[in-house]
Amino acid sequence: MGIILSAGEGPASRAYRRRVWVVAVVGLAAVLMGVLAQFSQASAPSGLPSEPAVVGAAHDGVVRKAALTLPATASRDAADPMALGRVDAPVLMVEYADFNCGYCIRFARETEADLLRKYVDTGVVRFEFRNFAIRGDSSIALARAAWAAGQQGRFWPFHDEVYQRGTTDPTAAARAAGVPDLARFAADMNGAAASAAVDRDAADARNAGAEMTPTFVINGKQLVGALPKEQFYDEIDSAARLARSGARLPY
Repeated sequence: MGIILSAGEGPASRAYRRRVWVVAVVGLAAVLMGVLAQFSQASAPSGLPSEPAVVGAAHDGVVRKAALTLPATASRDAADPMALGRVDAPVLMVEYADFNCGYCIRFARETEADLLRKYVDTGVVRFEFRNFAIRGDSSIALARAAWAAGQQGRFWPFHDEVYQRGTTDPTAAARAAGVPDLARFAADMNGAAASAAVDRDAADARNAGAEMTPTFVINGKQLVGALPKEQFYDEIDSAARLARSGARLPY
């Protein structure tokens, strides 16, 4: 597009035409910016979050490489109140979980019972729960309460009361879980030993590479999230075959 300036134009006419040029240039720049923005969006990989992921946030689950650090609390201790299954089971499965984690709730409600029947009850898996309380004071209080319930042999009923029935008041959950001595429970929950146990579990989780909940470690391999139960089954079956072959395992 061209604009012809006649020799006889005055200052007002020339100023008008300069404004026309400015408007045209600005408009062209806006069009180019729009085209570039559309190209950038079209070229970006799909499915990426608009904001950085938050550590501990809900997630669909991933499988990660083998953890290299032996969790200190993966004890295979027959007296461990937060564990189920044979001490000498070929597969050790450790769960790091938060009682306020929605994906931990999903695992507990949709997968855990079937997994325990299929593998723990048959002697294949030793299942150990560890508190990874990363969602604030309420999570820490429930973790301490779970530990305190375990001191009276009621950890798993407490676990089920919170995860299956959604009871988030520690005392109410303990009462519903059948903790026999609620006064002792309150003292234990608020004591230094509970605090130390929860801190130790959190440190252990981080040493095992856990950043989010739930994180699972199955004979050294880390899985994250409320994965489909078949994926857990595949990993357990693979770990059991490897263990029975005599291969050296992380734990």
